[in-house]
Amino acid sequence: MSMATDATEGETGEASRRRQPLARGIELLTYMIESPKDSHGVRELAGRLGVSPSTAHRLITDLEKLGLVRRAGNGTSYRLGLEFLRLAWLTTGRYPSQELALGVLEHLVAQTGESAFSSLYDDQRRQMMFTSTVESSHPLRYTLPLQQWMPLHGGASGLAILAFLPDSVQREVANGPLAQLTPDTVTTPDALLERLAQIRRDGYAITRGERITGAVAIAAPVFGLVPGDVAGAAGVSIPESRFDESTSVEFALKVREAAAQITANISGQRLER
Repeated sequence: MSMATDATEGETGEASRRRQPLARGIELLTYMIESPKDSHGVRELAGRLGVSPSTAHRLITDLEKLGLVRRAGNGTSYRLGLEFLRLAWLTTGRYPSQELALGVLEHLVAQTGESAFSSLYDDQRRQMMFTSTVESSHPLRYTLPLQQWMPLHGGASGLAILAFLPDSVQREVANGPLAQLTPDTVTTPDALLERLAQIRRDGYAITRGERITGAVAIAAPVFGLVPGDVAGAAGVSIPESRFDESTSVEFALKVREAAAQITANISGQRLER
């Protein structure tokens, strides 16, 4: 009998997923990875997964046997294990996303004199995260938070991604909760969809204080191995006090060139110049 037919009739997909030890083990690891805490108790993990402490203990024991988690110094709580770290390092080495963008971002900083960034899009979450930054030499600059999932509707990077996603995804995001990240964040569905249409026509997004108050950003989409599939974005961040409107078109062109170069790096193709 297949795993799909093990679920009782009428059970939701989410409930069925939670019945599977593998899925629950992955959910447990995900929580431990994303949590700012260094160690976690069994009852805490049970509450997070919505299972009994005995079930959580069985899961954590299985992961401990594999070396993916280990007991903390107090002997009663758990932290990520060395085997997990080993696998994470191996995975990073085989998918060097930062290496694909780092040299391009350094060149973009040299061209514009402003901080440059790249971001990654997750289709399941409908969110993005900043993965790489190269800071400018200016004493006044904005430092972007890395490795944190963020909404798409606020900021140039998210908008540049969202504008090139399918129309159905754009409508889904536009009609979902649109958090007011700053006073200038667009939170009206119709206004957001109109904005996305303009960004798609332009090939880039420019925002002023929509994710971080006082910051101007220009970003363009980065595409993945499958043509047309958005992988993320690349761009520059500029303090509003230093932003010169007359340079916006020039900067946008350089940002689009940088995004195209990262796209070429991902696909392994040589970019024609």
